Amino acid sequence: MTSPDRLMAAGMPAGQATQIGTDSSYALTATGSTKAGALQLVARNNMMSTVAASTGVILPTAEASPPVTIYNGGAQTLSVYAFGTLDTINVLSAGAAFSIAAGVNVIFMPVRKSATVLGWVANLSA
Repeated sequence: MTSPDRLMAAGMPAGQATQIGTDSSYALTATGSTKAGALQLVARNNMMSTVAASTGVILPTAEASPPVTIYNGGAQTLSVYAFGTLDTINVLSAGAAFSIAAGVNVIFMPVRKSATVLGWVANLSA
């Protein structure tokens, strides 16, 4: 099966590409110290193996997306950003980072917060 990033490069909408693309990405390395430089996630299940201080990832758009899981297998706290300028995570403002401590797994559930605002609800493991 092809990956969502290749499907999107061919012109498929992100939500559709995420739903039919690869289910898992392993041994990922978080990048960037801000949202602008963070790694864009394309799989439903993501295992971070390298997380340096102040690095992060970006969730796919919440619109038509399946739940997304992230496991932080790195040594530092991982910053997770919502896609675009309107998507949010929990009650954070758009653009704010959600933090995942080392060794923690989080399930992000897509939600519609209003007629125009989409977002994610995060469920952390113990």
